[in-house]
Amino acid sequence: MIWRTRRIWNFDWTELGKAGDKLRLVYISSPLRGDVERNIQRARDYCAYAASCGVIPLAPHTIFTQYLDDEQPEQREQGLAMGRDLMWRCDDLWVVGNTISSGMREEIELAKKLYMPIFYVPEEQVQEKVKIRQQDRLLGVDDCIAGSDQSSYEGQILVLKPEAYGNSMDLTADDSLWYARDGFGCTYGARGQAVYAENLLDRRYIHWERKDFYGIVKPESLAAWIADKPIRSEAAEAVLEAAVQSLALELEDGEGLEP
Repeated sequence: MIWRTRRIWNFDWTELGKAGDKLRLVYISSPLRGDVERNIQRARDYCAYAASCGVIPLAPHTIFTQYLDDEQPEQREQGLAMGRDLMWRCDDLWVVGNTISSGMREEIELAKKLYMPIFYVPEEQVQEKVKIRQQDRLLGVDDCIAGSDQSSYEGQILVLKPEAYGNSMDLTADDSLWYARDGFGCTYGARGQAVYAENLLDRRYIHWERKDFYGIVKPESLAAWIADKPIRSEAAEAVLEAAVQSLALELEDGEGLEP
């Protein structure tokens, strides 16, 4: 397991107000090779979009190309190595645009190893200026399916109670949703209470207790969370697809009813 570390300089962090006020440093991942000039301009546009979402964007290829030639193998590798080092210092990875190059795939794999949140932002979202990471409200019991605290948790997306973290952390919606993989606590009424779950955003895998969760998230609350935090999750996609199919069946049945 790889853990990221932060070097803390002699700086008065109180000047930034509470911890939640500190802007997140975001690594912008987008293509470079091919039409280099056009891709660099796109990266600049992506940075402007990210800045409008309230983060500090960093697109290395808009900087490194000022003094490194991507067509020269040695200089290209130097740029990639510098970019990997920068990723260790960032909070999020934003994969922007509709194309994922080989270099971007390497950045995605490194972000996964670093347990770094990865957001996938399509070109259309940038062009339409649909902002993300704007809603940081913690999810609560009202975001859960009624009575789901007595259901099986295995393979379900759960809402974690904030008190499970203790009182020493500033929490956001990032910390709310967890995918329950296994553990005796997934079974309601079991003697064992352990639930082994993966954070939906950054894939941290942690041992919780069943009592730490409110219950299973409602599809509509999950959809709102995903809209603000566009990630790739097979579990989330399955839940939302099932909800869409269920709604379609309800509408189909309703058409057959007499007024």
